Amino acid sequence: MSKLNPMPILPLALLAACDPAPDPAPSASVSPAPVATPVADAAATPPPPHVGDPPMRPSPGPVAADLIRQEWAGAENRDRCAPIAFTDDGGAGGTPRRATFSGGWAVAFDTPETRSAYGIAGPGLIPIDDQPPYRQTRRLMQQWPEYRELRALKPPSFAGYGLVGAKPYRDDNPGGEGEHSLAYVRIHGQTCTYNVWSRISRAHLETLLDGLRLIATAEN
Repeated sequence: MSKLNPMPILPLALLAACDPAPDPAPSASVSPAPVATPVADAAATPPPPHVGDPPMRPSPGPVAADLIRQEWAGAENRDRCAPIAFTDDGGAGGTPRRATFSGGWAVAFDTPETRSAYGIAGPGLIPIDDQPPYRQTRRLMQQWPEYRELRALKPPSFAGYGLVGAKPYRDDNPGGEGEHSLAYVRIHGQTCTYNVWSRISRAHLETLLDGLRLIATAEN
């Protein structure tokens, strides 16, 4: 009977050499992996504002509304020529004062450079003011070189305008800078033909027209 040879006992140093080598320690020059931070719940995070939306601005109020109401209240045509005011003076910053229009009411604005630089009036009524809106439209379009619908007011509301005397703007000064621009204005529901003027420029007159609003009184 043969005798089994026992397995030889290897020295400890040899056993250690047979084990797989441990992972090398990280080098000091290698940055550790970033630690992931928890992501907040998307539903709880408000969305960023939309870049394309302009900031909300409060609607401007009527300019010199109290003085306009006061002048209108004493006018002969108050029942057919409601008070209106500018909501945008185009940055002119004029000082308002009462002005005289026979049978009606008016407010003028003075600047340091120009007296009555711009203003608004509800003149006394004339027979042609009683014509229906479509005839008023044709009248103003034929009388004035420029025509503009006033879209901020209830239609039909519109204006014919140009230089005083219903003249066109000159070729050498198409913007009417420093000249007397005048507009005749018709507003839905009113009988009078309002006057709006500017001695600043054509663009200033157009800004005044686009900013026209009826203003509230104790009677409406």
